[in-house]
Amino acid sequence: MYCPKCLNNTLNVNSKGVVHLVVNGKRMDSGRFLFNFEETDKDELFKIFREKVENFFKWYSNFHNQDPIAYVELFTNDTSCEDGCHIPIDYHVSVIDLLIDKKKLLLLLKEQAEKYRMTIEIKPEED
Repeated sequence: MYCPKCLNNTLNVNSKGVVHLVVNGKRMDSGRFLFNFEETDKDELFKIFREKVENFFKWYSNFHNQDPIAYVELFTNDTSCEDGCHIPIDYHVSVIDLLIDKKKLLLLLKEQAEKYRMTIEIKPEED
């Protein structure tokens, strides 16, 4: 990934950190989860993520005027530049396809939407 400071392809996700889940601009305090590449493989990480998504859908299903699920963000601030650049604290990178496979994510969203009788209308990514 490209570092926002030196603009070199030297930015990496740290081996440990926190992933934030935001759906339609809404987030729960419990919508964050930890990752540790040294102790957790991608299957275990997806299991933890699945629980967070299910908790979110359960919570969001109680809203009276629900918008269809259109935007899902998974991001982390836990990055570092190989060249030692100081990365701004508010800089974050998407972990979709880095930590969580996009196809598995979309299938999970569809599954949870059916379970909680919600609508999914994922908007295409803007470049």
